[in-house]
Amino acid sequence: MAGGEVGNFAAYGFAPASLVAPIGTSAVVANAILAFIFLKERIRARDLTGITLGVVGTFFLIKFSQKEESMLSADDIVDNLQRIPLIIYLIVEVLAFLFLVYLHHRRNYIRIVPSLIQVALLGSLTVISAKAVSSMITLSFSGRNQLLHPVFYCMLVIMVVSIVGQVRYLNKAMAVFDASVVMPTNFVFFTVSAILSGIIFYGEFDGLTVLQVFMFCFGAVVSFIGVYFITGGRTPEVASETEKEEILGEKNEPGSASELIHINAV
Repeated sequence: MAGGEVGNFAAYGFAPASLVAPIGTSAVVANAILAFIFLKERIRARDLTGITLGVVGTFFLIKFSQKEESMLSADDIVDNLQRIPLIIYLIVEVLAFLFLVYLHHRRNYIRIVPSLIQVALLGSLTVISAKAVSSMITLSFSGRNQLLHPVFYCMLVIMVVSIVGQVRYLNKAMAVFDASVVMPTNFVFFTVSAILSGIIFYGEFDGLTVLQVFMFCFGAVVSFIGVYFITGGRTPEVASETEKEEILGEKNEPGSASELIHINAV
């Protein structure tokens, strides 16, 4: 997994973020095939359908994505950070995240969609910062040292903090809701946030025709459907109340959030 994540991180330095994230469908497809070969899991008709859709969707994504990808220097990243659309996008994200945190902790409003939207909002920051860090490291290895610029370390900190935050909120969602629902939904939300981040921060749809944009989005939707086909319809694995409390860090007292989570999950 560590090796795979290193490869995924490196990919952001060579390809558009809006392409790298949805191609994560290939991991789901590979998992389904490997589980059949090595774990002797029964392959279902919907698995075959999902694998087919995943492959077709990935083909459309690659075929109609931005072909010219340039490495971003520290100066380019600083210039992008000053763009008005990005500033507005980040303000909206921060306000949305704080509102969801308020609902979660103050109103005990715990549902799968708001929980995973929090993960996706943090994920957009991860994508922006990961691509910036990966690009600057790649340029540094090619002889143009970018590691002396403060923006490199700012992006590195943002990347690490946002990743830790994603893991925290995703673990909470996994402790409460069925994994067969959490994982594909999280994949869809994260991918959408990654595509939006790539469009707004890096202008990755600039120069594409309307047809190319439509077919790219069509490929993403086909991939999403494929993921749901593969991961859905399996026997749910529900955590015990003790496991939920340990992950959520809350005591099971009358009227506490843990009871409300259990009620909402049911």
